[in-house]
Amino acid sequence: MKKDIIAWSLGLEPGKIITKETLNHPGIIAWVSGLDVYAHTAQAYRTAYAALGIDIINRVPLHNAPAPTGPGKSRHHHTRPYIYQPLGVFDTAYRHHFECASVDEAWKLDVERLQYDDLITPVPHPCRGEDICQREAFIGDVGMYYPMLYTTLFMWGVEVFGWEIFMEAAFTESDRFHEHFLEPCAKKSISIVEEMAVSSTAPFVFLHDDLASASGPVFPPSWYEEYIFPHYKEIFEPAKRSGKKIIFVADGNISTFLPRLAALGVDGIMFESPATPLEPVMEHFGGSGKFFIGGIASVVLSRGTPRDVQAMVHELAASVETFPGFAMASGGGLHGDIPLENLIGYFDARADVGATPKEWKRLRSSARRGIP
Repeated sequence: MKKDIIAWSLGLEPGKIITKETLNHPGIIAWVSGLDVYAHTAQAYRTAYAALGIDIINRVPLHNAPAPTGPGKSRHHHTRPYIYQPLGVFDTAYRHHFECASVDEAWKLDVERLQYDDLITPVPHPCRGEDICQREAFIGDVGMYYPMLYTTLFMWGVEVFGWEIFMEAAFTESDRFHEHFLEPCAKKSISIVEEMAVSSTAPFVFLHDDLASASGPVFPPSWYEEYIFPHYKEIFEPAKRSGKKIIFVADGNISTFLPRLAALGVDGIMFESPATPLEPVMEHFGGSGKFFIGGIASVVLSRGTPRDVQAMVHELAASVETFPGFAMASGGGLHGDIPLENLIGYFDARADVGATPKEWKRLRSSARRGIP
């Protein structure tokens, strides 16, 4: 609940293991809420969050979800260069056509005209102040809604150019790329963080940048030191000025960057397990006033047995019991490809360790009888 998040953010005992999940599995939402997730999307989500004990929330639908794309099918966005494919209640989207077809075109791109809201990324909602306030009001005390800036700086290049052109331009003519693209994009991010910080009542601001692949950094560390990290402090500054703590979000193995991120003022890490191993995360973000969110491996949820899932939860809870800044989460999200019996086992195990209300199945029965 929101009160638990506030206590957790202040280093106080919240009374439960704090959790975060990207909830996108139609089966578990309907199972626990007793509602048709497409006919009553907003209420089904809010009921499910409360029953499952999900405290940190990034998907707060205000309207009914559209019909999902059928299994094995895809569809094009009607105006933007994205393709949708099924993932759960809400489809996933990926870009099939980028701003430039070559590095030569990249130098001619009008960077000033690029708008964050024109990007369809894995982020469920925009970072605009009015939108943040509406979703916070709807979710109320059930949990802490957070928006997330998906393109803190590095990901601007990925989303606008795609990996190939971005990496070629950024590495072969680094200074030119920095001046032409990264500097103006940093200014865009500063403005977005400012709006997020003043609009949200949450004690945290979540900022995402996939700095690494599963094997580690995609550029030499010296490149990040020269062209990315100097901008982070100025991007973080509006949030810090508003008294917010920075949660840095990344897929891939970011172990190399953990000490540097801590030195730059990052207060917490939301990481993908096991791409970034738990041990270095605990080393650099397990201390007083620090936070780390993750620990649940999506591959075990998707491909393991219910017993495997429950063992993972119990082992994780035992390994982090001395770290008050820990929050349990599946980095990959709870999407429609996870077997329902695995998710039931997952929340049963979470109830065992104090991350989900022990009466969560009773709450499900109550919801089906129409009891608030």
